[in-house]
Amino acid sequence: MIGKNRVVITGLGVLAANGIGKEAFWNSLLAGESGIGPVTLFDTKDIPSAIAGEISNFNATDYIARVMKPKRMGRFTQFALIAATEAIRDSQLAPEYLSSIEGVPVVIGSSATAMDLLAQSPSTTTAVMSIPNAASSTVAYANKLQAQIQTVSNGCVSSLDAIAYAYDLIKSGKAEVAITGGADSTITKYVMECFKKARKLPHIIDRPEKACKPFDLYRSGGVVAEGAGIVVLETEEHALARNAPIYCRISGYGTFTDPATKIEGSGLCDSMRKAIENSGITIRDIDYISAHAPGDRTMDYSETQAIKSVFKNHAANIPITSIKGATGSAMGTGGVHQLIATVLSMKHQLIPFTTNYEHPDPDCDLDYVPEECRRTIIKRALVNSHGFGRSNGSIILEGVS
Repeated sequence: MIGKNRVVITGLGVLAANGIGKEAFWNSLLAGESGIGPVTLFDTKDIPSAIAGEISNFNATDYIARVMKPKRMGRFTQFALIAATEAIRDSQLAPEYLSSIEGVPVVIGSSATAMDLLAQSPSTTTAVMSIPNAASSTVAYANKLQAQIQTVSNGCVSSLDAIAYAYDLIKSGKAEVAITGGADSTITKYVMECFKKARKLPHIIDRPEKACKPFDLYRSGGVVAEGAGIVVLETEEHALARNAPIYCRISGYGTFTDPATKIEGSGLCDSMRKAIENSGITIRDIDYISAHAPGDRTMDYSETQAIKSVFKNHAANIPITSIKGATGSAMGTGGVHQLIATVLSMKHQLIPFTTNYEHPDPDCDLDYVPEECRRTIIKRALVNSHGFGRSNGSIILEGVS
C-alpha cells in the first residue's frame, strides 16, 4: 500500500578511522580503540595541532578494480564506492538482479566535495570527479545500475538526511531497493586551517588518540575525520521474499533547524520529537541513544539538555553513547557511522562504551556508558546528528522479530 511500506536495512558497508569493514569497525568500538592520530595527508608544519581521524594505510587499488581507475577519483568517491560494494555484498543482492531493477535510488550525503582534488593542480578529470555528485554517480556506474542518483549536502547531517530521503522513497512505494549513506574526505590543509581559525580544533596534546572526549569534563573540541558508510534499504516484503538477512527497520525520521533565537543544537529537541511521533511510539519506548556529541563543549552540553527536555525523567534511564572518541567527526558521514554502529548494537544487544569518557561533567550528567561495554535489550534506538549551519536530524531504528 502506498505510504505504508515497512523499510528495512539489509546491508552495511563502512570505512572509518577506526576500521575498514563492519567487523573491524565494530571490534574497535568494543575495545574503545581510537583511530585518531597525527595528520599524514599534507605537511602540517603550520598547524601544530594537526590531528585527525584518517583512514590509515589506505590504498584504493586494494579495493577497487583497476579498470575503474581509482587514482582519478576523489578520496571521498573511493570511500563511497568501497562502502557500497561491501553493503551490496552484505545484503546478498545478486549484482545481475540489482542492475536489472529500473530506477534504483542511489542517495549519498556529503558535507563537501573532493577537497583533495581541489588542493591539487587541475587535470583532465578534475572537473568531473570533483563535483559533489561524483560519489553517487560512481556507485551507480560501477554497479551498472539503472539508477536515480541524488546528492544531499546538509553539513554533518548529510548522511542521515540522505538515508531519510531514500527511506521516504521506499516507504511511499516509489522504490523497493535503495543504496544510501554518506562519504566525506576533507582532511586538507585548507580545511584544517579553517577549523583552526574558527577555534574548533582540540588543544595540543601528547596523545592524539585521547583528543576527542565526548561528554568528558576536559573535552576541548571535535576532531576532523573522514570515511564512508553505505546501507542497503528495502521494503520488508521485498527482503522477506528473497530470504534476505534483515538487520532492523527504520521507523521514523525528524529534521529541524535551530531557531535563530536559541542556542546551537536546540532544534535537536524538535527533530527527536518528530522522529518519535513519526514512528508512532512514546519516549519510554527508546532503549538507547546514539548521540552526535563530537567532544565539543557547547554541542555536547546542548545535546544533553535537548535529551532531558524531550525525555523528561526517563532521560536518566536511557544509555547514551558517542562513537566520536573512536572515529572522530567524519563530517557528513558521522551520522551513518553512528547508524551502522547502532544497527550492530541492536544485532548483538551490546552497547560499546563511550571511548575517552573518563571524567564526569556536572553539566553533562546522563548515562554515557563509561569504561566497559554494556549488555542490554535494545528494541528501539534513536540516532542524533547535528551540524554546522544549525541543522539537526534524528532517526529511529527498531528490531524485527
